[in-house]
Amino acid sequence: MRTTSQGVSRVTIRRFEPGDRAAFLSLYETVFERDRRTDWFRWKYKENPYVDHVPIVVAEHDGDLVGCRSLFAQEMRGHGTVRTAFQPCDTMVHPEHRRRGLFSRMNERTLERYTDGGPSFFFNFPNEASMQGNLDCGWREIGTVPLYYRFQDPVRAFERWAGDSESTSGSTDRSSGNRATAALSRALADAIAGSHRAGDRLLTPDAGVRIVRYETPPPETLERIYRRSIPDAMHTNRTEAFYRWRFANPEHTYTTYVAKRDAAPVAALVVSEVDDHVRIVETLPRTVDSELAALNRLLVAVLSEYEDRSYVTAFGETLPTPVRYRFYPDTRAPLSTVIRPSARTLLARDIDAKSAVENSSAADWTFSRLDLDTT
Repeated sequence: MRTTSQGVSRVTIRRFEPGDRAAFLSLYETVFERDRRTDWFRWKYKENPYVDHVPIVVAEHDGDLVGCRSLFAQEMRGHGTVRTAFQPCDTMVHPEHRRRGLFSRMNERTLERYTDGGPSFFFNFPNEASMQGNLDCGWREIGTVPLYYRFQDPVRAFERWAGDSESTSGSTDRSSGNRATAALSRALADAIAGSHRAGDRLLTPDAGVRIVRYETPPPETLERIYRRSIPDAMHTNRTEAFYRWRFANPEHTYTTYVAKRDAAPVAALVVSEVDDHVRIVETLPRTVDSELAALNRLLVAVLSEYEDRSYVTAFGETLPTPVRYRFYPDTRAPLSTVIRPSARTLLARDIDAKSAVENSSAADWTFSRLDLDTT
């Protein structure tokens, strides 16, 4: 089904077609200023195991693709029930076609497409540009999920965020001062790193586990650990097939650390390196308190291995005791006074009346980065 508006501009809202892929990737680069390849598109949309089609609605203006409303299919588990859900993502409108109602029209077309048969609900973390558009189309605000930061080298991290403010100052005789500042910064960074190491060792209990490192995540082992303690709260259902597909994302590489007790895997932690920092994308079991000591041992091993990185992040309910290991949320002081919070506001919309996710609270969900479409 296609819907068309007449007038000075001719815009058609329709389903994605196989020939749209190149135009989609070109629009992605224009809107997000990041390059994405065909293998990424194939992984994310065509090879997704939870949908039998490419779940994208597009806006076409005189033969040109000028907008896309895309969906990331997932199998969600909550209170023992497994249902399919869609996470809207990669929403794009070409800069020359904004403020013309295209977002709302694509959203409406998406809802029409899946009203009879399809996902049980939608959930997502929209940015500021699309937040109100989602609310106008019936999404409900559930709550905020923070992003935690642990600064391994805070001087370098804050210099990166602040930028080189002196580069345009016009001074030509500051070399000695810059060297002194650099030496002081390095000394401060070394002192902080040393403090981290000493504090981590003191806090980490003997969990009686052996840690094994995997360059490629072992899907069967991860599912086995997940099933040791499955949370009641809503989250992506972790299966071997899920892990195999999810970690095939060609834009990232993932390293896994597994804690074994008497040869049996009891906990795991997965990280992904991004530029000068590290993301903790998954901890298992998802009921993190059930293996508190083992997860803390894994965490300290990872922090030690990546102590030369500027910072480490963890999203949502990933760490058993974040502040204990100096992970601070960007929604509260001191970080909220220094950096712009990147916490995500969770929105949801029921499609199946039995879902009732619109009336949930943030406490009814549990997230790691692996639940997000962007990791």
